[in-house]
Amino acid sequence: MASRSDQTGRGQLDVQHLVRGLNEILDPNRESGEVLDAIVQEASVAVNCKHLFLSRYDPANKTFRAVAWRSAINPSNIAFEKKFMGKSYLDDKQPIIVNDLSQFNYRLRPAVARLGLLSLVGIPFEITGGVIGVLEAFAEEANHFTDLDIDCLTLFARQAAALMKKVDLERETKLRSAENELLVEALKLEQASVGSLLYKVGETFSGLFDFDGIAVFGFEPEVEGSPLQEVMAKGFAMPDIGRLKTLFDQEVLERLVSEAEGKAHGIIKQTLRQPGPGGVKLLYTIPIVHKRTLYGIVVFYWKQSDKESEIIGLEQFIKRIIGDITLILNRKSVYSNIQKVGFSDTLTGLANRRLFNYVLDRELKKAKRSTKPLSLLMLDLDFFKKINDNYGHSVGDLILEQIGVILRDNCRNADLPARFGGEEFTLVLPETDRNNAAAIAERIRERVAKHQFQIGKQALAVTISIGCATYNPAQESGTLESLILAADQALYQAKQLGRNLVVFASAKN
Repeated sequence: MASRSDQTGRGQLDVQHLVRGLNEILDPNRESGEVLDAIVQEASVAVNCKHLFLSRYDPANKTFRAVAWRSAINPSNIAFEKKFMGKSYLDDKQPIIVNDLSQFNYRLRPAVARLGLLSLVGIPFEITGGVIGVLEAFAEEANHFTDLDIDCLTLFARQAAALMKKVDLERETKLRSAENELLVEALKLEQASVGSLLYKVGETFSGLFDFDGIAVFGFEPEVEGSPLQEVMAKGFAMPDIGRLKTLFDQEVLERLVSEAEGKAHGIIKQTLRQPGPGGVKLLYTIPIVHKRTLYGIVVFYWKQSDKESEIIGLEQFIKRIIGDITLILNRKSVYSNIQKVGFSDTLTGLANRRLFNYVLDRELKKAKRSTKPLSLLMLDLDFFKKINDNYGHSVGDLILEQIGVILRDNCRNADLPARFGGEEFTLVLPETDRNNAAAIAERIRERVAKHQFQIGKQALAVTISIGCATYNPAQESGTLESLILAADQALYQAKQLGRNLVVFASAKN
């Protein structure tokens, strides 16, 4: 190895050619890949060299990856420990000059050694204190490179460093923007299903990265035994989706959760080799886990094995996205539990008075806009005080629970059964006119009257009285209070007329 002062000159550098080449390189209309190719091309001409390589160093993967070159040798990704002078580049961060490579043939790549290359100049370049790449020139004769050549290559290396910094900044800006957009959309969907959130994650990844295939699977953690559900898939054939679902059996899912514990949203990498050309696939599996709860799985693949280095710089972004989404999903789960406590009656599981008021007000406003009817039932158990006095309040609670079951079983998805208070219940019936509301009320009354309320070994008969009221937007301009009052007055009449009856409000709401 020689110092710069040992070099012999070969003549004057063509400064005009160098300036013209740099101006072309710095053309802002060129793509970054074209600019890197131009840097290599102009540098090889400037120093009269047929073999020049520009490599990017990925510290996360500890690999040098060739991004542009001019040579008969087709470079490949080289691990740090196998890179000729790799340790010197990273530790010393200074130009490396070798005037006679023949003494290092045992350390060179076979392709380089076979060509009989004898001189090397390697210019490492860095950003914010860390080496991110190296520009290497090889010549076929010893002592080829002059001090002027080294200065010239250093100038080109600095241009490459500036461009890579610019590309990194643009990519990070793009990724941050995509992350912010995803978070805004995810927060909008926070009360939607887990699948809706995971679909947005899949669409974001699909739009940003040139995957050959991506599939997203999700669970509903709140539902015990929830099966693996396909949320979105691109580039996967249906048989492949079926095989993936089979692959992710209970044992594998439990292992994914265990492996994710203690890791910051790890990415599981696999190389799949299949017969024939292009048979190598890089498969990445990302479990979406938070506090030992598995919400979903993202799977994507690339066909070309040399794509692996591309994801290294993106792993932190992917991990950030998964981290953001798991926190939102966890918050969604917590919020769902709070909702159940805040808007549900703890005894019957029906909506409580608070949620009833909210839904009735919302449906009344919708009825006024759409000019469609809205009906309300008020239900009260007959002689419930006697049941509590004779059998105790625990028996009374059991009966109330069973009434809640009967109401749920006799409702449509759009209806809202609620416990109004004590032994009184309500049923909100959107888009339901007077006749249909009366039919629903009569059906519920009959079900309760025929039901055998099993209390231990004893069966009790219970009846219920129902008051009905309908808001008709074509005739009236009612309020929430007037509709409740009308149904309550009808219920009072049913009680006065002998109970176990359905009475419809006759007055306007």
